[in-house]
Amino acid sequence: MRRAPYLLAVLVCGLAGAAIYLWRELGQERALNAELRARLDAPAPSATTAVDSGAPSLAAAATTMPPDPAAPSVAAGPSAPPPLSKRADRKDDWQQDQRRALQDPRYRQAWREQSRLTYALRRDNIMRLVGLTQREADAVIELQIDRELALIEEPNSLDQKRYEVTESAHQAKLRELLGEGKSARLQAYMESRGSRMQVDQFRNQLSGADMLRDDQVEPLIAAMHVENAQLRRDVEDYRQSQDWNNMSDDQRREFDERRAELTREAHARMHDSAAPILSHTQLEKFDAMLARERERRAAKQRMEGLSAKIGGGADTPTD
Repeated sequence: MRRAPYLLAVLVCGLAGAAIYLWRELGQERALNAELRARLDAPAPSATTAVDSGAPSLAAAATTMPPDPAAPSVAAGPSAPPPLSKRADRKDDWQQDQRRALQDPRYRQAWREQSRLTYALRRDNIMRLVGLTQREADAVIELQIDRELALIEEPNSLDQKRYEVTESAHQAKLRELLGEGKSARLQAYMESRGSRMQVDQFRNQLSGADMLRDDQVEPLIAAMHVENAQLRRDVEDYRQSQDWNNMSDDQRREFDERRAELTREAHARMHDSAAPILSHTQLEKFDAMLARERERRAAKQRMEGLSAKIGGGADTPTD
């Protein structure tokens, strides 16, 4: 009987240690997974994706061109991006660490569970907006998680040809699961997520009488999605006309200036498209949000230009 309290204490300590271990592992996984999640959560570069028609290949975008700044983004960090070679090494190290960790069934299960929680809002949205049943929405999320695991575990998964094969197989599974109609509506939803992020950010900036009504949200998302897609195409058309292997500092500045001009034009079109949807005061705040976005991009661009000069690498791609 005297052993019972001692054994109980040992058991409690063991369970506490296991809980701490899993918690630390989950925390590390979240940090390591952020970079891949941002890449994978973007619309895939396929011929059927309107937003990304003509987008550069993943391999080319990582090695020869600066990424497209036209798509909306969350707030950037304060530090300058590392050189591309260092980022590539960091990505390789991260994938190797993930592959090793995912061999542990406990870690793999925790990774899937965390991914399900991450995609909880998407699950709700695709049921509400796309018209999927709970069973269909759960299956779509599981397919997405399977896709991400495949991209992590396959050493050559980010090779363009390999990526296209993986993406084609993923889309075929979605069509088989949902049928042509629902899979097309799901694809349209996925393409509009960048604009949805912008509208969510805008909603968080409003209060009182200026709060967005429910009947304003989807029309505003649709209007912004059209202009964001056009902006991406315009930037990409200009990007494709440049020789990135032999670009001078002056040519890079010219590209940045042209990109900023295209962004101003797109934001002016967004203003015109949003005017029938928003009230006068809402529209003023909408314009202010777009102006802040342009200022943020310009400041980030200046910082990265200075970083490239300080580092002695004028040809270092911007992030």
